Amino acid sequence: MSLFSVIIEISFYFYGIIILYITILAKRNENKGAFINNLSNFVVLILSLSINLILINFSKLTYIKFIVFPFDILMLFFICSFLPLFYLLIIREKRKLKKINQENSFEIFPISNKLPIKYEIYRKLSHLIVLMVILFYFTFGFWTKHVFIYIAELLPQELYDLFYSIFLAESNNMIFTQYLVVFLVGISLFGLLTADFFRILKPKLYPLKPVNKILREKELHSRLGPQISMAIGCFSIINLYGIFQPIGPLIICTSMVMAIFGDIASNLIGRTYGKIKIRDTDKTYRGLMAGILVSLISGFVFLFILRIYNIISIMGYFFIPLFGATLIGIIDYLDLEIDDNLTYPVVVSTILFIIAVIFFN
Repeated sequence: MSLFSVIIEISFYFYGIIILYITILAKRNENKGAFINNLSNFVVLILSLSINLILINFSKLTYIKFIVFPFDILMLFFICSFLPLFYLLIIREKRKLKKINQENSFEIFPISNKLPIKYEIYRKLSHLIVLMVILFYFTFGFWTKHVFIYIAELLPQELYDLFYSIFLAESNNMIFTQYLVVFLVGISLFGLLTADFFRILKPKLYPLKPVNKILREKELHSRLGPQISMAIGCFSIINLYGIFQPIGPLIICTSMVMAIFGDIASNLIGRTYGKIKIRDTDKTYRGLMAGILVSLISGFVFLFILRIYNIISIMGYFFIPLFGATLIGIIDYLDLEIDDNLTYPVVVSTILFIIAVIFFN
C-alpha cells in the first residue's frame, strides 16, 4: 500500500473516531435512537475499512487494492482543497450571526418527525444520486477510462506504462471502475461527514442550514443525518464486495437499485394511500407492500438490463431480486432505530452477495 493510500485510510479512521465521539455525546444526552444509529454507522465504517485492509494485504482472495495512483493523489487533493473552502463558509456564517445578532435566526426545525410531503419527496429524490455509482460502474466508468488512456498517451513512456499496468488494460475494465467509484464515493463521504460534524457539534456555524428542512426532528441535534448513513452504507459495501469482480459490483448495484426504489415507493405510497398502520409506527401495510413490489420489479429490470455481462446464472436473475425484496420488506417492517439508509445497502448486499457466490455464480 502506498503512502498516499495510508494517509487516506488514516483520515477515514480519524473521522470514524469523531463519529464515536458524537455517539458518546448522544449517550450522555440520553438520546437512545441517536446513540444506536451513530454507533451502527461507526461500526460499519470501521469494520469495512479494516476488513478491506485485511483482504487486500493478507489474503489471496483479491488482487484489487483500496485505491491506487492517480486516484489516491486526486483524493488527497480534494481533501486539501475542500477543508479550506469549507472553513471559509464557516467564517461567512460567523459574520452572518454577528451582523444579525440573533442566535436562532438561521435555525430551521421541522415541526415533527413527519415531514411535509414536499420535503419528503425532496428527501427521497436525493437518494437517486446514489444511482450514479451504478452508472460509473457499468457505463460512465468505461468512458472515463478512455479519457485516462488518451491523457496517458500524452505522458512519457514510463508513466504511460505505469498507468497501463495498473488498470488501463482492456481486460481490466471493472478494476478501473472500482477505483473510480471508491474515489467518487470516498470524496462524497468525506465532504458529507465534515458538514454533518459541524451541524451536530457547532450548529450555529453550520453553513448549510437549509438542508435541515429535509431532516426529521429526531435527526437534528446529535444524530447523524440520513445522507451520512447512505454514504457510509454505499462506501462500505463498495470496499467489502467491489473487490470481488465481477460479481461484487453487480450485487452492490442491484442492492442499491432495489433499496432506493423500494424505499421511495414505500414512503410515498404509504403516506398517500396507506390507512392501516404497522404497530405504533407511521408506516402502513400498503406502503410496505408497495416497497416490496417496486424493489422486486426494479431488481428484475436491472438484472435483465445487465444480462449481457453474463455474470450470474439464469436462475440468479429471478431469485436474487426475490431474496432482496423479501429482505427489504423485513427490514421495513421491523422499523429499527438504525437508519434504513444504512441497513438496506449493508444487510441486503451482504446476504445477496453470499447467496450469489454460493448458488448463482
